[in-house]
Amino acid sequence: MTNLTPMHSSSNLRKHTSGNPLQRALIARFHRAVAQLAAQTGARRALDAGCGEGFGLQAALVPSFPAALGLDLSVESLQFARRLNPASPFVAGSLTALPFPDGAFDLVACLEVLEHLERPEQGLEELCRVSARWLLLSVPNEPLFRGANFLRGKNMRQLGNDPGHLNHWSARSFERFVARRCHVVARRQPFPWTLVLCQTAS
Repeated sequence: MTNLTPMHSSSNLRKHTSGNPLQRALIARFHRAVAQLAAQTGARRALDAGCGEGFGLQAALVPSFPAALGLDLSVESLQFARRLNPASPFVAGSLTALPFPDGAFDLVACLEVLEHLERPEQGLEELCRVSARWLLLSVPNEPLFRGANFLRGKNMRQLGNDPGHLNHWSARSFERFVARRCHVVARRQPFPWTLVLCQTAS
């Protein structure tokens, strides 16, 4: 858990600074899975698209990619991310209109973002555009994610669904969604998330 004083409160920030030992263990296992898949790509130039407050960047990407760049639409989130990752570069921008040329990065990671987009297809298209080869994507594994929330009393009126989640994929349906545009190399399911490593079309 970070010792930084929060400047704002988002669901992602609350999740990563929770004192719940089970939640912290699940997040740590998720980050380890991300780090393992990212490291096996052999990439040099990496982007964390939708990096939020930079927790995933710090735990899973910077160890293998010290110069990994973080992008997020929220200026407040980026301010926190810069404090958490003082050696990393950051850019403000939209996932659906990434401010980078085609093939700018060997690896593009997008963790826990696509479920929030009104047009996830457009987001995936942009991620593919700026990747020269690799994509690393994650979303909540439904209905397990909602079920886990409901059982611990979170978002009860929404039957466990996070109000910000507009898209709901099972592991298989997310793999089918991604496979429309790229080749899925590996799929892992660190509860309660789905994580896929893909190669973009050459």
